[in-house]
Amino acid sequence: MLKIDMSKFGFDFFLSRGKKVKSLEDGAKKYGGATKFDNFIISNYEGSEYVDIKEDNNEISVFVPSTINTNEKTDSKIETEKSMQYLERFYNLEDMRYYTTKGSWYSEDLQSVVIEDITIITLKIEKITEKDVKIFKRLASRIKRNMKQEGVTISINEAMAIV
Repeated sequence: MLKIDMSKFGFDFFLSRGKKVKSLEDGAKKYGGATKFDNFIISNYEGSEYVDIKEDNNEISVFVPSTINTNEKTDSKIETEKSMQYLERFYNLEDMRYYTTKGSWYSEDLQSVVIEDITIITLKIEKITEKDVKIFKRLASRIKRNMKQEGVTISINEAMAIV
């Protein structure tokens, strides 16, 4: 199995392991954050500095928040559309999908758990390369700046990185 050394990308956090948790709040308090999927809630936590790349059927995603300035509600539709347009420059739209779900994180600035709607844009790709990670990191940095966030998440297969 191929691996990418994530320490060379300068992420604020890289979380290579995942664990199911009872609630979004519980995951944020214990592990710093959590994401709700269809039938479960998962938190990621530190492990190795490497992400495993499968022989095929990999996924890389960016999480678009529904807040600006950390916790002020906003409509993320425009930022989601801009993000899709950016990704379309590099990838086929047929390989991408997006959906809205719930996410949580612990805000150091507010000293509390923030639970919000998030839009996850996911690219299904045969092989993930360092170039793909750089493209998604640049996108997450742009979203972070535009939406005035403490951090924006990208995920690579089961791992998460905070920009």
